[in-house]
Amino acid sequence: MVELAAAEGTIVTWRTDETIPVGFGTIHVIPVWRFLLEMEPRT
Repeated sequence: MVELAAAEGTIVTWRTDETIPVGFGTIHVIPVWRFLLEMEPRT
């Protein structure tokens, strides 16, 4: 995340749902079903 100058990142897992604060931002760990439901539909 530091190399990309991003303050937030996302890790998609099978079941885990948590937020990990790190010194340079936040990592969101979300289950795949939530990731798919929150995706923006393509047109």
